[in-house]
Formats: sequence, C-alpha cells, structure tokens
Amino acid sequence: MAQSEDRLLGRAKNSVLDYLENKLYIPKIYLNAEWEGELLDLFAIDRDGSGDLHGVLLFAARSKPGEVSFLEDLVSDLESLIDRFRGIALQYKYIAVASEVRESDGIIPGFPTALLDKSYSPDGIGRVGFLAVDFVETSEPQVRLLLKPERFRAQVAKLADDFVEKHTADWEIRA
Repeated sequence: MAQSEDRLLGRAKNSVLDYLENKLYIPKIYLNAEWEGELLDLFAIDRDGSGDLHGVLLFAARSKPGEVSFLEDLVSDLESLIDRFRGIALQYKYIAVASEVRESDGIIPGFPTALLDKSYSPDGIGRVGFLAVDFVETSEPQVRLLLKPERFRAQVAKLADDFVEKHTADWEIRA
C-alpha cells in the first residue's frame, strides 16, 4: 500500500525521533524547528539542552515518471540537501532517506561515491551522516545508519541556550 508523501515523512520523522532518543544521553528533541533561519525536520540538543546539537533533514525517495536513473536522481536531490547543511552550525548533521521497500530491499545498497565525497566538510572536520528509514508493508519503519556522521566544528553553546529558553521540546526526558 503506497503512502502519501506527508504520511511517509511523518512516520519517518517519528522513527528518527526514536533513533535519536536511543542514541543520545538526555535529549531535548524538536520537530520542524527553525535553527539559524533554516527549517530542520528534527533538531536535538543532548545532555538536557547543554550538549551537542543534532540536525536532521528528511527526504522521501520516490521514483519519478520519465527519470533516467533513480539512483542518479536520488544523488542529485541528496547533494542539494548536503548543500543546505553547509551553512548551518550543528555538531552532527543527518539526512534521512525514507522509502517504501519490499522485504529484502533497502535504499542505496552501495553508498554512491559522489555523496561520500560531498558529505565531508570542506575543511575536513565533519561529515554529514545518512540514515535510511525503510517502510516494509508488514512491519514498523526501520532506521538504518548508512553513513555515520562525524562532528562538525560549531560554536553554538549560546545559541543553544537561547533556543532552549524560548522553545518547548516536542520530546524530552522528564526527571
């Protein structure tokens, strides 16, 4: 059963929130957060708002009528998301690709070299990570780490403090 793109991305957002919840120590997680003038699908600040910043952009992988190559088109779309991340100060950056798959399939079995090269920061400190959110008809969405992110250089402590003060997290650990 094909899902609408809004439902696919909404469910993917929830699955990635769960992924971050399990990965981070004491996260505050925000959905559809504006950070430095850019809209992030998920924005997480670890250690109860005083730790590393994690940003996620979601992308729905759908084949388009008349396209030459699904993989070439996907790489082009993902490169534009990497470009969006260039100017955003975050320690960890992820692109999550949501796709409906059959039982044994998965998105990007071999990671494209063009994306791998572009995922690194120009100064060599930091790399965008990639997550696959696979939707299989008979089970819950599965989040797979395709490429582990590396910490970017970002001086954001004051910005993070101001953000936490002005915004209520959509999900956080309550003591």
